[in-house]
Amino acid sequence: MSTGIQHSITRDLAVEYGPLLDAAATAKALGFKSQDALRQARRDGRLPISMFRLPGRRGWFASTQAVIEWIDAQVEPHLPRDQRIGGWR
Repeated sequence: MSTGIQHSITRDLAVEYGPLLDAAATAKALGFKSQDALRQARRDGRLPISMFRLPGRRGWFASTQAVIEWIDAQVEPHLPRDQRIGGWR
């Protein structure tokens, strides 16, 4: 995480949600228009991250770290080379 924007996204997700995101937070973080759109993408196998159920809890969850890593992977190619993770690539 080398840019201020990326660091802010990571910090905000981790602080607000902790290690797990519920379906509503996952949909928002991944840019889906609704939880229903997220559900359809999950059902059709089009999600860029894994989601799972937890015993004793309702609904689907995602790892906050997995979402952060996906966001980083989407943002990094669009950063100037000197701001990419690992420097010049």
